[in-house]
Amino acid sequence: MPDWLSEFLGFAKTFNLGSAIWDFFMSLVLTLMGLSPEDYSPGAWTYVTGTLYPWFLSIGVVMLNMFCLIGFIRQAANLRENVTIEMWIELFIKTIIANVLMANGISLMQDFFNAAGLLSTDIMITETPHIYSNEVDAGAVMAYIIFGLIYLIASMVCGIIIALEVLARFLNLYMLAAVAPVMLSTWAGGRGLENTAYAWIKSFLTTVFQIVVIAIVLQIGSRMIQATALTNAGTTVGNWFDGFGAVLISFVTMIFMTTAVKGADNFLKRAADLR
Repeated sequence: MPDWLSEFLGFAKTFNLGSAIWDFFMSLVLTLMGLSPEDYSPGAWTYVTGTLYPWFLSIGVVMLNMFCLIGFIRQAANLRENVTIEMWIELFIKTIIANVLMANGISLMQDFFNAAGLLSTDIMITETPHIYSNEVDAGAVMAYIIFGLIYLIASMVCGIIIALEVLARFLNLYMLAAVAPVMLSTWAGGRGLENTAYAWIKSFLTTVFQIVVIAIVLQIGSRMIQATALTNAGTTVGNWFDGFGAVLISFVTMIFMTTAVKGADNFLKRAADLR
């Protein structure tokens, strides 16, 4: 059936509207991918670096000295283990590392932001993934009738979820950057107390490189939509309805992509043991 005829009959209107909504959100996501927190909202980043970070840094410096003293007392009062020079050296090294990270925290975090942005930009797709059919045949028209309204709702929900996931990442990065000095100061406390610093580092790395996983998901998903293994019926009657399979694969892949984007941080935590 020609495209103009399906448009005239109204079969593809809901699909076209759903595709327009999906393309809008995907264009928004692709625009946000290569941005660092500083580029996304200079005002928010200035507030974090100029107001919140110095305030938490002053608290972190006090807590750094306190945790260093606590670590020293814990080592000296530990009667179950022999007090060795290696223990003191380890404690002092951790204190120095925490001090360096706190003093240079903003510049170090910006380096990670830029690295994640460059990686996601290199991976980023140039064409938004959308439901398609190589030809509008009887199967495609049948898919338009059956899934048209469902796809319209699903494309709106999935697009909003993916966009919110990307936007929430920026908010999490602002919050992580602000409280960094306090969390890193626990490194001077030695074993046990330093777990807070390790937890912050894992959370920071997960949130920073989450955008890279999202870019990979969209890149792979855009190619999965073009899969033909399930649409090659091999028969004349099957070829009349191969458009139905193409549209169905695209529709299901869109949902899978949204689920994968939503779980991008969990994927990083499991794959890189950042839990």
